[in-house]
Amino acid sequence: MFDIIRFRSEVNPDFFGFERFYFLEEAKGKILQAESLEKAATLRNRKALILLQDHAFDEGALKLIAEKKQLCFLIDLGRLIRSRGVSRAVAMSKLRNFLRLCNKYGAFYSFASFAENESQIRTTDELMHIAMLLGVNRGQARFALEMAGGYL
Repeated sequence: MFDIIRFRSEVNPDFFGFERFYFLEEAKGKILQAESLEKAATLRNRKALILLQDHAFDEGALKLIAEKKQLCFLIDLGRLIRSRGVSRAVAMSKLRNFLRLCNKYGAFYSFASFAENESQIRTTDELMHIAMLLGVNRGQARFALEMAGGYL
């Protein structure tokens, strides 16, 4: 399993249950950013991780992306962990609907914590349990944590 973190450190990934940490500054070339699923659909022929700003409901664009089996959505669980209140509830609701559609159409997705310091790094079990709160089962969560390694 793999995780992407924002800071550079000599932290042992085995301690947290990961095979390897990827550093965001090294992986920036492989991670594309898009504002919405419509913009991501224009990139559907590229093999890359895509980080969405908003996980709004757009079934048609997600269906197009899932048909090509090239793009992998990168879901920032750190953003969800650091938010509070109503904004967290709205984000969880959107992510739950988004992941339901990804599973329905077979779109690839991966989770990352994007930790900003050593105390924000979560273990593999913690990330899987957060993913399970979003409606995926343990096997899907484990597969999603392993997915980033094939793209980076």
